[in-house]
Amino acid sequence: MADILLIDDMKGVRRSVSTVLKRAGHNVTEADEGGAGLELLKGGTRFDLVITDMLMPKHDGMDVLLFLEQMRNRPKVLVISGGGSQISADEAFTLARSKADATLAKPFDNADLLAEVDKLLKVSA
Repeated sequence: MADILLIDDMKGVRRSVSTVLKRAGHNVTEADEGGAGLELLKGGTRFDLVITDMLMPKHDGMDVLLFLEQMRNRPKVLVISGGGSQISADEAFTLARSKADATLAKPFDNADLLAEVDKLLKVSA
């Protein structure tokens, strides 16, 4: 069981990803955009894994990645993205790959999500 921070501006994505992760036995804290996720991280809450969307209004996934990069005991990071109106998922992932531990393109199935999460958590264990 891991403590996971899930940051995504799309309520439906947060709800479905959170449900899958909770059914797998994880504790999930949700944030509806990058700024809310940053506040949780700055507040000292410890997470084993951060799952963040790359493209969000206000503070985006890159803001989250840059903050995490400065942390001492940085949690593992999984970036999820389906692209947006001004940038494709491939372009978003190109930006994220240098700072994230893994990426997963939306839409993804539950098995792929759980496999990626399990892989990242085993590496950090």
